[in-house]
Amino acid sequence: MKIINNKYYCDFVLILYILILLIIKLLLISNNSSKYLYKSIISIFISLSVMFIFSKINYRFYEKVSYIFYIISLILIILNIFIGKNCKGSYRWINLYFFNFQVSEIFKISIPMLISSISYRNKDINSIKLILLSIFIIFLPSLIILFQPNLGTSILIILSGFFTLFFSGINFINILFINFILFIFILIYYNFFIKDYQKNRILTLLNNKNKLNYHINQSKIAIGSGGIFGKGLFNGTQSRLNFLPESHTDFIFSVLAEEFGLFGVIILLSIYLLIIIKCLKLALNSNNIFNKVLISSFISSIFFSIFINIGMVIGILPIVGIPLPIISYGGSSLFITLIKIGIILSIKNNNENLYF
Repeated sequence: MKIINNKYYCDFVLILYILILLIIKLLLISNNSSKYLYKSIISIFISLSVMFIFSKINYRFYEKVSYIFYIISLILIILNIFIGKNCKGSYRWINLYFFNFQVSEIFKISIPMLISSISYRNKDINSIKLILLSIFIIFLPSLIILFQPNLGTSILIILSGFFTLFFSGINFINILFINFILFIFILIYYNFFIKDYQKNRILTLLNNKNKLNYHINQSKIAIGSGGIFGKGLFNGTQSRLNFLPESHTDFIFSVLAEEFGLFGVIILLSIYLLIIIKCLKLALNSNNIFNKVLISSFISSIFFSIFINIGMVIGILPIVGIPLPIISYGGSSLFITLIKIGIILSIKNNNENLYF
């Protein structure tokens, strides 16, 4: 099996969509200090380079090394407990000198990849043994990440794992069984392990008069004040006057809505939709179960990241610190998202006869 492809079929349309999102990212982040802009340019360059490398690798290689990749991810997340960088009481990052990498992000790739491989190698994905193994694969790292603490990433990892199982073809009974386990897990965590600030975020969502609702209200003001065409680039008062918290990360969608209005929001969501549709077409037309499940899982993860982030900033979901894919400041999230795109391009490169 060749690991590196000699031929390369570049999907220029998909790359164009990614580049447009990256340009939007730089425009919005330039609202903040030049430090964020400089670091974003570096992270974009690194992430695009790695995306290209991953797109050149034969997709069969990913299936072959999925177990090894998962074990390496576990070693790194455990190592992160001892050498991780302390930031506001959380140990989520490893200092790589040129940037801080959030190790937990790796599981957004390694878990779907491993479960996709299991479904590819086994005819009966609905056997109790495989279902329990898959649940163990999902929950082991999720629990470690949950107690870093990092609730947002843990939620996305659990969702991506469960949706990978769903796309693998598990039956309705097993879906109910998994949902029951998840429900029990949520009850135990909420009653015994949840942090006070996490509980306050939920209470803030339920009680509009809660004093902790200030940030959400500022976000709503920013979004509403943008109108149809927005106030113009760099003219957003909520972000420029620092009313919006984390305007370069969690609340960057609010900045976009204030400065570019409904028109800018529609453009952003349309680009996301076009990327999702293109990738789902590849999944539907692939005759390989590993490809189908892996692509569907990656795209579902990206979709839910978009949905949860926008839901947070408009006040219909609690704030759990999930970035807006590709747009939010943060090298780790961008790095992992573009690796997903690179793997999807790899599948396309090895199946150039597929409609994409």
